[in-house]
Amino acid sequence: MRPRGLQLVTFRRSWYRIDVAEPRAWSWRPYATPRSRFDSAAGRFRVRYAGQEARVAMRERFDEQRRRLTTADLDLNLVELTGAIRVLDLRRDQTLDALGLDDQVSTSRAPDVWSACQQLIDRVHDWFGERCEGFVYRSRTTPERSANLAFFKAARLTAKNLGTLREQPTLIDSCIVTDGFDVRGWR
Repeated sequence: MRPRGLQLVTFRRSWYRIDVAEPRAWSWRPYATPRSRFDSAAGRFRVRYAGQEARVAMRERFDEQRRRLTTADLDLNLVELTGAIRVLDLRRDQTLDALGLDDQVSTSRAPDVWSACQQLIDRVHDWFGERCEGFVYRSRTTPERSANLAFFKAARLTAKNLGTLREQPTLIDSCIVTDGFDVRGWR
């Protein structure tokens, strides 16, 4: 049963994703075993992740690599996602209270928290179906000022490939200077 007070909100903004494949080649086949924070615990569907800015997407994508990019990483695609999307906003106190959660749902890396997140996305999908197109949550790498999006295949977003990271000199330079990235094979 869906908790009282749980509401979807609409966002109209751009989001950014770093991906090996161009959008038209994205696979939406679910993972049998969850790999990331909001992957389905039951393996029923797949989500993809994006950041509210290209720089946020870079920080999130390369966090586990300690912001070290190889020459091959420069061939990854920067994708812009635009459109109105109905989501559950996990940054709102009202949402967290209705779900009996705290902010760890967005930023913790603890296995038990990730397990709860993976079960949560299955429940939300059961409660709302395709009316809920994803989750917005605080970025784990810049939690005070950035948001991430976990979105479903049914999300009404238009994906535009902006080119490879190699073709994004302003972004790469900003990541090096501002965020301490180490980029092999850059200039």
